Amino acid sequence: MHYFIELSDEAKLDIKEALEYYTAISISLKDRFEVALTKSIELLFKNPLHHQVRYRKIRIVFTEVFPYGIHYIVENEHIYVLKILHTKRFFK
Repeated sequence: MHYFIELSDEAKLDIKEALEYYTAISISLKDRFEVALTKSIELLFKNPLHHQVRYRKIRIVFTEVFPYGIHYIVENEHIYVLKILHTKRFFK
C-alpha cells in the first residue's frame, strides 16, 4: 500500500526548534539529528503499522540516537505526524 505523510504545524515547529537547539551546539550535531530524523520518518513511511498503538490511536517511532519520538496516526492511506517530542522533557 502506498502512503502519504502529512506533518502538522506543531510537528514542523518541533523540528524547527530541535534543529535550532542542535545548531546552537554544533553544526555537525544538527546534521546528525537531521539524518536520524529522516531515517525514522523513512522507516515510518515504509511500514507505518509496524509500531504499536500507544494511546488514542497514536503510534510512536523513536529516533535511533537522539531522544525523540515521532507521534503519528494512520488513517487509510494517510500518515499524520502530530508531534515530534523530546522523550526527556516535560510537556503539558
